[in-house]
Amino acid sequence: MIDTTDLTKRYGDVTAVDGIDLTVEAGSLHGFVGHNGAGKSTTMQMLVGLVSPTEGEAYIDGEPAGSAAATEKIGYAPQEPEFYESMSGRAYLVYMGKLAGVSTPGERAEELLSWLDLADAADQAIGGYSGGMRRKLGMAQAMLESPELLVLDEPTATLDPEGRASIIDALQGLTDDGTTVFVSSHVLAELEQFIDTVTILQGGSIAASGPIDEVLSDVAAETYVVDASDNRQLGELLEGHSTVEQVRHRDDGRLTVVATDPQAFTVALPELLYEAGLGLRSLQQEGGLEETFLDIVNGAGEDDA
Repeated sequence: MIDTTDLTKRYGDVTAVDGIDLTVEAGSLHGFVGHNGAGKSTTMQMLVGLVSPTEGEAYIDGEPAGSAAATEKIGYAPQEPEFYESMSGRAYLVYMGKLAGVSTPGERAEELLSWLDLADAADQAIGGYSGGMRRKLGMAQAMLESPELLVLDEPTATLDPEGRASIIDALQGLTDDGTTVFVSSHVLAELEQFIDTVTILQGGSIAASGPIDEVLSDVAAETYVVDASDNRQLGELLEGHSTVEQVRHRDDGRLTVVATDPQAFTVALPELLYEAGLGLRSLQQEGGLEETFLDIVNGAGEDDA
C-alpha cells in the first residue's frame, strides 16, 4: 500500500527526512516510531501529498503520492487537527462529507459519531470539545470516505486510558475489514499491543523496520531489567564491565542493562553481587518496543538494526 524509494525532504541546510525506503503491506497495521524531530510528521505529509519531496519517490497502492488517484485512497488525521470551532461535531462532519462527495453524508456522520463515542457531544460546538474529543473528530473526518489507507499522526495523544482503548479497538476493527493503517504514537508500550509491523525513524533515517516480533527480538535478547538492593552501586559496578554494553537508570529505580554477551552477563552478575554484598530482587529479560526504541536511538543495537 505504501512504497517509497530514497524519499528525502530538505529545508535549506536541514534534512528532515533522509533517503528512506519504506514498504507497508496492504491490510497491515503499521507503527511509525521516532523521537520529536525524527521526521515522522514530514514523512506522513509527503505520503498524503501535503509536502513535496526534495528527492526520491513515494507511491500509494501504485499511484504517485500527491496525485488525485493516490489522494482519493487516503484518509489523514494530522497531529494538530483544525476545525470550524463554531460548528457542532455533527454539522462539521456532514459539511465535510458533502465537500468530499459522500453520497449520504448524514448517515455516514452518524455512523462515525457512534463508532467513536461522540454521539452524546454531536450537537455541541467544537470549540468546547476536549483535546481527546477533537482527536476523535479528526479521525472521524479522516474516515468519511472509507479510505483504503488511514494515516494517523499521534491519534491517542491527550486521550485518557478509556479513550485510547476505544481508538485501539476501532483501529483493529478497520484492519479486519482490509483497511491499511499507518499510525505514529509516543505511547510505545501501548502501540506494540496492536500493530503488526513497525518502522523506527532516527534522525530522518530508518533505524529498523519489519514485523514487530522480529524488530523486538533483535535487541530484546540482549536487554535485561535488574533490581538489586542498591541499584546505584550496582550500576557503577556494571559500567565498563566486559559483558555489558550499556547501563541506564530507569525512572522506577531499576537498571536497564544491554549485554554484549547475554550468557556471560547472567553468569557474571551473581558474582558481582556477591562480592559487593548486594542482594538481587529481580532479573528479567526485556522485550518491549519502548526498550528497543531506546536501545536503538541511544546507540545500542545499531548493528542489528
